[in-house]
Amino acid sequence: MATFKDVIMTENPMIIHLNLRRHCIETEIRQIHNRCMVSYFKNPDDRNELSETIEVLDQVMADWNFPALRSTYPELAGGGDLPVQLIADDPEQVTLRIDGREIQPIFKS
Repeated sequence: MATFKDVIMTENPMIIHLNLRRHCIETEIRQIHNRCMVSYFKNPDDRNELSETIEVLDQVMADWNFPALRSTYPELAGGGDLPVQLIADDPEQVTLRIDGREIQPIFKS
């Protein structure tokens, strides 16, 4: 299992690499969020870095319409090898990059 440092580059912008080979974007984001929460409590030295990542992931999980994203972009449904990243300039400005192509998220109504 990858650690948060394997999937997250906390520079500006923050880049979170998603592995959608076995599951969809929503499940992957929730799993990364859970790993970050565990690391947050186990590794006090990483808390500043992790709190920013957790804030971004919380915002994405609260605001994005995952069923609409999966139906609009089938590559987000899982089972593929295309590189997918979340790009966050700040928690409220997160975009997706699918195989180098930047797309805007679909928000819940």
